This record gives sequence, C-alpha cells and structure tokens, in this order.
Amino acid sequence: MSSSSSFEQPQVITCKAAVAWRAGEPLVMEEVEVSPPQPLEIRIKVVCTSLCRSDLSAWESQSLLPRIFGHEAAG
Repeated sequence: MSSSSSFEQPQVITCKAAVAWRAGEPLVMEEVEVSPPQPLEIRIKVVCTSLCRSDLSAWESQSLLPRIFGHEAAG
C-alpha cells in the first residue's frame, strides 16, 4: 500500500478587512493579502469579528497605522 500526503502547501490568500488608515476616521473595507502560516502558526477561517475597547483606544491614537483591528473572532 502506498502512502500519499493530502496536505497542500499553504498559499497566499485574499481576505476582506476593515482597515484603519488614520486615527479616528472611518474604517475602509479592502481586500488584503494574507501570507501563508509560518512554523507553529495556523490559519483559521473567520466569519466575523468585533472591536473591543482596546481596539477603539488604539484606533483613536496615532500608533501603528495603517492597522486591521478585531482580535475577538467568531466562525
């Protein structure tokens, strides 16, 4: 019996994201590319996410923009 791997090499994927380009301004829905997972990382499918207070605080500040917020995911 021969064995074959059913695993494929991860590829770059395109996802929708709400991007913060400037502090306090409306988020912009964009298509973004996501690199393949690195060793010890996994890729999961996220259906939706929300913004929490720490996201809102960072969005209102000038730090680390552009940025994609929402680390509380569902799906």
